[in-house]
Amino acid sequence: MDNDRMFKPLKIALASYDRKELRVQKHYLEEEGAPISCTCFLSGERLFRCLQQDHSFDVAILCNEMEDMTGLEFMEHIRALEQRPVLLLFNEARRNNESALCMETEEGIFCVEQADLKSLLRELYRMPGQQGQKLERQCHALYDSWGLQQPDVNCGYLTCAVGVVFGNSQKMAIRKEILQAVGQQYNVSVSAVDSGIRRMIDQLEAAPNEAWSTFKQENGFAGDKLTTGKLIYAVKNQLRRQKEP
Repeated sequence: MDNDRMFKPLKIALASYDRKELRVQKHYLEEEGAPISCTCFLSGERLFRCLQQDHSFDVAILCNEMEDMTGLEFMEHIRALEQRPVLLLFNEARRNNESALCMETEEGIFCVEQADLKSLLRELYRMPGQQGQKLERQCHALYDSWGLQQPDVNCGYLTCAVGVVFGNSQKMAIRKEILQAVGQQYNVSVSAVDSGIRRMIDQLEAAPNEAWSTFKQENGFAGDKLTTGKLIYAVKNQLRRQKEP
């Protein structure tokens, strides 16, 4: 599998009139997200010209009004593009009912429900066709090597959990933060997610193949049975190692 292609940086255009807000968001996403590259725009006209001339941005994040146009005016410009990036409405742009609601159901427009950077990063990894899909392909390849049949809902739970932690350098609470986020995504309880991943571990331990044994050894768990949390972070670490040259 081509790891360079798989982990090509997600190119993001950050848009707001607030320089400080843009600096904070750029620093957080580039430090906590892997791999992400952000370019900041105060001017809607400048960003729109870039989108017309160069289709290199995967995502545009509208955080607030811009120096020269409102969020609604900017989204009307975006609508006119034949090729446009995915658009995320975040922070004040999301809370602006007029601009958020008029675009809520349009294809390629997503709204970040919570006004915190962790939620923004999580949404980036979940977006179809973007980084979340790249991580999903990597996870599926790993599960295939372990001999797991797919599609499988328990594999889906694990992939979603890995997506939640992948962009965070700090340890997260397994049930309260990680499994709860997965449960919300699948509309099931935290216990259902935990039980599903545990059943997956039991299945692998009952008939371990060489790839599963190697995975455990490489992550320091040879001879041990992994817990839900340890498996999530072991998969995260495995994917991070795979992207390195």
